[in-house]
Amino acid sequence: MRARRLVDAARALTAESRSSGFTVADVAAGAGISLRSFYRHFSSKDDLLLALLEEEAQLGARLLEETLTSGAGPLERLRGYVVGLVGFVAAESGYASLLVREQLALGERHSPEMRAALAPLVDLLDVELAAAAAAGDIRPVDRHDTIIVFSLILSHVHATILFTPGQDMTKAAERLWDFALGGLRAGTAPR
Repeated sequence: MRARRLVDAARALTAESRSSGFTVADVAAGAGISLRSFYRHFSSKDDLLLALLEEEAQLGARLLEETLTSGAGPLERLRGYVVGLVGFVAAESGYASLLVREQLALGERHSPEMRAALAPLVDLLDVELAAAAAAGDIRPVDRHDTIIVFSLILSHVHATILFTPGQDMTKAAERLWDFALGGLRAGTAPR
């Protein structure tokens, strides 16, 4: 219960400040618990951020899966994933875009935990890429292709925010889709 309150407090602080610049003391105060209690549940701020990102990745995967209509073909579902994930991580809510800003730093310090936190999003992309390949819409793919496309999405959102702030993210997402599709249709099977 207290861990839940701490994650919720971190989410609220992130949404409010649009950054992870809060302190552990800020989170504890926001949750209405002591610092000692914080450290009973999380070993560090990074540990808390990983828990928040894991929840966001699970939520994002569920939301994406719901928007990928079952009547659509595999290629349209894959497009929906790419465009939908751009929308999710670029959302104005603050805590979803934290994924873009924090993923590299947390990935360097906590690689296994970060991979586990992002697994729901990566696994869903893996399924959609495999379905599009099985339908003959794209070349054969493997897990490495999934990682490339997933990383490309996160990097593109970060670069768009950095180099062209205020750009229409829907247009940015469609350009990314066109680029990714060109790479997925070209070339040969994974080596």
